[in-house]
Amino acid sequence: MQQLLLNISDPSQLDKILNLLGSMKNVEVEPYNEGNIIVSEQEKKIIRNRVNNANPEDFNNWDDFIKTIEV
Repeated sequence: MQQLLLNISDPSQLDKILNLLGSMKNVEVEPYNEGNIIVSEQEKKIIRNRVNNANPEDFNNWDDFIKTIEV
Protein backbone atom coordinates (compact mmCIF):
# COMPACT_ATOMS: atom_id res chain seq x y z
CA MET A 1 0.00 0.00 0.00
CA GLN A 2 1.18 3.51 -0.81
CA GLN A 3 -0.05 6.65 0.89
CA LEU A 4 -0.27 10.08 -0.64
CA LEU A 5 -0.72 13.50 0.89
CA LEU A 6 -2.28 16.09 -1.41
CA ASN A 7 -2.02 19.83 -0.87
CA ILE A 8 -4.88 21.48 -2.74
CA SER A 9 -4.40 25.21 -3.18
CA ASP A 10 -7.92 25.88 -4.48
CA PRO A 11 -10.47 24.67 -1.88
CA SER A 12 -13.27 24.94 -4.43
CA GLN A 13 -11.70 21.99 -6.29
CA LEU A 14 -11.60 19.69 -3.27
CA ASP A 15 -14.95 17.98 -3.91
CA LYS A 16 -14.08 17.33 -7.56
CA ILE A 17 -10.73 15.82 -6.66
CA LEU A 18 -12.19 13.66 -3.88
CA ASN A 19 -14.94 12.41 -6.20
CA LEU A 20 -12.41 11.56 -8.90
CA LEU A 21 -10.16 9.68 -6.48
CA GLY A 22 -13.13 7.95 -4.86
CA SER A 23 -14.33 6.68 -8.23
CA MET A 24 -11.05 4.89 -8.92
CA LYS A 25 -10.62 1.19 -8.19
CA ASN A 26 -8.29 0.32 -5.33
CA VAL A 27 -8.25 3.90 -4.02
CA GLU A 28 -9.57 4.63 -0.56
CA VAL A 29 -9.96 8.24 0.53
CA GLU A 30 -9.54 8.80 4.26
CA PRO A 31 -9.62 12.05 6.18
CA TYR A 32 -6.25 13.16 7.49
CA ASN A 33 -6.13 12.83 11.25
CA GLU A 34 -3.71 11.78 13.94
CA GLY A 35 -5.24 8.32 14.15
CA ASN A 36 -4.39 7.28 10.59
CA ILE A 37 -0.83 8.55 10.32
CA ILE A 38 1.60 5.67 9.88
CA VAL A 39 5.14 6.18 11.16
CA SER A 40 7.60 3.38 10.43
CA GLU A 41 9.79 1.93 13.15
CA GLN A 42 12.84 3.34 11.34
CA GLU A 43 11.36 6.86 11.47
CA LYS A 44 10.49 6.41 15.16
CA LYS A 45 14.07 5.34 15.87
CA ILE A 46 15.43 8.47 14.16
CA ILE A 47 13.06 10.73 16.11
CA ARG A 48 13.89 9.06 19.44
CA ASN A 49 17.60 9.40 18.68
CA ARG A 50 17.19 13.11 17.95
CA VAL A 51 15.19 13.68 21.14
CA ASN A 52 17.69 11.77 23.28
CA ASN A 53 20.67 13.65 21.82
CA ALA A 54 19.12 17.13 21.86
CA ASN A 55 20.84 19.90 23.79
CA PRO A 56 19.04 22.84 25.43
CA GLU A 57 20.88 25.26 23.14
CA ASP A 58 19.30 23.48 20.14
CA PHE A 59 15.88 24.83 21.13
CA ASN A 60 14.26 28.23 20.77
CA ASN A 61 11.74 29.87 23.05
CA TRP A 62 8.33 29.44 21.43
CA ASP A 63 7.12 32.96 22.26
CA ASP A 64 10.28 34.49 20.78
CA PHE A 65 9.93 32.35 17.69
CA ILE A 66 6.30 33.38 17.13
CA LYS A 67 7.27 37.05 17.35
CA THR A 68 9.74 36.55 14.49
CA ILE A 69 7.08 35.23 12.11
CA GLU A 70 4.07 37.38 13.02
CA VAL A 71 3.03 39.75 10.28
